[in-house]
Amino acid sequence: MEQRLPLICEVLHELFHPSCIVARNESPLRALENLPMQRAVLYGEPSSTLITERGMRYTVDLRDGQKTGFYLDQRENRGVLERFSRGAEVLDAFCNDGGFALSAGRGGAKSVLGVDISAEAIARGRANALLNGLDNVCFDEGDVFKKLAQLAEAGRKFDVVVLDPPSFTRTRKNVQAAKIGYRTLHLATFPLIPAGGMLMTASCSHHILPEVFLEIVDDAARRAGRRLQLLEWRGASPDHPVLPAVPETRYLKLGVYRVL
Repeated sequence: MEQRLPLICEVLHELFHPSCIVARNESPLRALENLPMQRAVLYGEPSSTLITERGMRYTVDLRDGQKTGFYLDQRENRGVLERFSRGAEVLDAFCNDGGFALSAGRGGAKSVLGVDISAEAIARGRANALLNGLDNVCFDEGDVFKKLAQLAEAGRKFDVVVLDPPSFTRTRKNVQAAKIGYRTLHLATFPLIPAGGMLMTASCSHHILPEVFLEIVDDAARRAGRRLQLLEWRGASPDHPVLPAVPETRYLKLGVYRVL
């Protein structure tokens, strides 16, 4: 792919006539091929980019935002959240630019709180809420684990909670620490959800296998004295196909639960 980069850019330009082409080749795995990590503008001048997803508008940062500027693998799952949000108080933890939060807002949520540690992501989330005229969505910058503890101490409850954290491990040797991290996260979350509330929880760590993630969530619920009903089990959007011979492509796991 690296050797053919000029050809790829040429074809992209011919087919789509883009104003800009940005390379986000930042995976540490490139070192295994003796390739440097790269964040570069291959064509044109980078600028704030406006995209539309399911009728929602988002301003994304292709060069400096997370991954490619937006988590398109969660596109279908944001639509699922919209279905469960009418009249609900919603918490979107690790909200990034507000994809889930804004979907809940458009779905008719009573109120939505998005939390993320990145000041830049929070600023983009607020701008996106304004762009879509959603005055029922607000954002708070801060460490999610600390914020969950603060909300629980204050007695806050949310009808729907979304957990979409970044990967907890990128190597097999750190799987045990990641499992503890996921369990801790869910233990901190269950006190915020009343009986009959909803939990949408995701893992993008491909080393955490689907059955392992299911066990982690179930174990945390038992430790918290809660029972779960798994309503839907989902993966990435269709444009992120799973290759049976490459289990890493089954990286995204998302469970939609009713919490009892």
